[in-house]
Amino acid sequence: MIINSVRAKNVLKYAELEIESVPGEGIIAISGENESGKSSIGETICFALFGRTFSLDEEHLQKVLRWGENRCSVILEFTVDGTRYQLGRFLDRDGNHGARLALAEKPDETLARGVTSVADRLFEILGYEFDEFVESFYLAQREITTPHPHSVAVKIMAGVAPLEQVSSEFEEEIAKFEEMLDEIEAEAEALRQEQEELDFQEGLLVTLEDRKNALEAEVAANKERVSALEHAIDTYERDYPLIRRAEGKRGRARFWRFVTFVLALVAAGTWGLLSQGGDLPQSRQLLQLLQQQVTGWQDAWIPYIGVGAIVLGVLMFFFWMRVSYHNRRAQELRAETAELPRAMEAARAIGPLPAESSPGDGEEDAPRSPDEQAAGTVQRYDEADYARLLPRVEAVEATPAQLREYAERELTWLREQIAAKEALLNKLDQEVDQELERVRQMARLTEVIDGLEKKEDEIRAGQEKRRKAIELLQGASADLSNDFNREIRDLVARTLPIFTQGRYEHLRIDPDLSVRVFSSDKHDFMDLDEVSSGTQRQIMLALRLALSQKLMNRKVEGKQFAFLDEPFAFFDEERTRYALKALSGLSENLSQIWIVAQDYPEGTDVEFAMAIRCSRDIDTLKEAQVVSPHEEG
Repeated sequence: MIINSVRAKNVLKYAELEIESVPGEGIIAISGENESGKSSIGETICFALFGRTFSLDEEHLQKVLRWGENRCSVILEFTVDGTRYQLGRFLDRDGNHGARLALAEKPDETLARGVTSVADRLFEILGYEFDEFVESFYLAQREITTPHPHSVAVKIMAGVAPLEQVSSEFEEEIAKFEEMLDEIEAEAEALRQEQEELDFQEGLLVTLEDRKNALEAEVAANKERVSALEHAIDTYERDYPLIRRAEGKRGRARFWRFVTFVLALVAAGTWGLLSQGGDLPQSRQLLQLLQQQVTGWQDAWIPYIGVGAIVLGVLMFFFWMRVSYHNRRAQELRAETAELPRAMEAARAIGPLPAESSPGDGEEDAPRSPDEQAAGTVQRYDEADYARLLPRVEAVEATPAQLREYAERELTWLREQIAAKEALLNKLDQEVDQELERVRQMARLTEVIDGLEKKEDEIRAGQEKRRKAIELLQGASADLSNDFNREIRDLVARTLPIFTQGRYEHLRIDPDLSVRVFSSDKHDFMDLDEVSSGTQRQIMLALRLALSQKLMNRKVEGKQFAFLDEPFAFFDEERTRYALKALSGLSENLSQIWIVAQDYPEGTDVEFAMAIRCSRDIDTLKEAQVVSPHEEG
C-alpha cells in the first residue's frame, strides 16, 4: 500500500489537512517543534484506514474530532498493486461513524460502505489489520521496545495465530466437554439413586412368579378336590338309602329263594316217592301220613304235587334272579360311594395357609391380612373323629346325618382356606405387577445409565483427541516460532550493521522475542542492558523494520509504506544520519517511509522525496514541498 494523498477536516489538531501528490518512493520527512501536529498526520492516516488511532480506541474515538467541532472527515487515496483506491471516513459528536471505499478513477462506484463492510474489504486488499499495522508498518510516538511475542500481530506474522486459534477452540471444547461430563455424571448419579430407591432385588420376580404359579395350581387342585368331595358326599347321601333298600330286598329275596327251594325240593321229593307207588316202604309211609293228615286225600292229587314242585322251582329261580339283581345293584351303589373315602383322603391332604408373609414384603413375621386371618375362624373336623368316621364311610355304615356333620365343618374350613389362598394369590398378582414394573424401571434406568456411560466414554475420547491435537499444534507453533525468529534475525542482520556503523551484525532472538546482540569485542552475545541506550534503540528499530518486511513477505502484495513517528528520539546526529541512510535503501518493497522528527541533522546525504514542515501556530496544512535535506534542515 502506497499513500497518494491525505485530505482531512477537523481531525485532531488540523481544521484542514491536505497532502497531495505524495511520492510513491523515498522518505517523506515530517518535522516541527513539539505539539506542532506532526503525529496528527500519522494518526489521521491510521484513523482513515482503521477507524481508530494508536492512542484512541473505539470507546474514545470522539476525541479524534478537533476541539469545538461537531464533525470530522478524512479522505485517503492509496495504491495497492497498481490499483488506486479512495477511502472516506467521517465521525460526528453523536457517535455516528461512517466509511466508504471506492476506486479513485470511479469515485461514484462504491466498493464497500459502512464501517464493518469497509474493514472487511480493506483486509482483503491490504492483507493486514490494525494490530499487525501497529506492530510493523506504524511506529507510534513511543519508546521503541521489543515486540511482545504474545501479541496478535506477531503471532499472525509468525503464522502461529491460526494454530493458536484452533488450539484455543479445542481448549474451549475440552472445557465444554468437562461441563458436559459433570452434567452427565450428575444425571447418572441421580439415576443410580433412583435405582437404589427402587429397592430392586435380583431374581425376586422369578421367585414371585414361581410362587404365584404354584399357588394358582394349588388353588385349582384344592377347588377340584373340594368339588370332588362335595360331589362324593352328595352321591353318598343319595346312594346310602338306595343301598339299604337294595340290600333289604336282596335279603328278602334270599329268604323266599330259600323257602321256595325247600318247598320245591319237598314237593318234588313227595311227588317222586308217591309216583313210584307202594314199591318203597318210604312211599307207603308217606302216603299213609297224607291220608291221615289230609282230609279226603285222593291219589289223583299226586300229579298236582309234581306241578306244584315245578311252580315252586320257577319261583325259586325268580327269587334267585331277584337276589342277583339287588346284589348287583347294591354293589354298583357301593362302588359309587367308594369315591367318598378317596375324596375325603384327598381333601384331608389340603394343608392350612402358612402363617408367613409373601416374598418381597421385607418382613418374615409381617401381620397377615384380614383375608388371610379368616382362614382360622372355623376349626377343622377333628382328626380322631375323622379316623373313626373314615372306616364307617368306606363300609357305608356312616349315616347321612353323621356325614353332614363332617361335611359342614370340613367343607367350610376348606372353602375358607381356598379363599385365603385366593386372597394371597391376588396379593401375589399385585406384587408380581409391582415387581414387573420395578424390573422395567430398572431396565430403563440401566439402559439410560449405560447410554450416559457410553456418552461419557465418547466425550473423554473426544477430549483425549483434542489434547493430542493441542500437543501437535503446540509443537507446530513452536516450530513456526523458531522459523519466524530465525527469519527475523536474518532480516535484522541486513540493517543492523548499517544502523550501528558495523559495530553489531548478529542478534540472537529467543522464542519470547527477547534479544541479545553479538559483540565482536567480547566474542559473545550480550544482553541489551549491556549496551548504550542509543544502541538499544538502533537495534529495536532494526527489529521493527524486520517485522515490517516479514509481514510484507507473508501477506502484503506490491509496495508498502511505513510511518515512523519519532524513531530517532534520543539518537545523536551521527546515529540519525546512519539510520536515515539505512532507511533510504532498506527494501524495494518498503519504498515509501514517512518519518517524523523535530528536525533532521545537517550533512546527511539522504534526499527526501517530500518534506513537510509543521507549526504549532498553524491548524491548516495544505501544501507540502519537496526539498533537499540541506534546505529541510
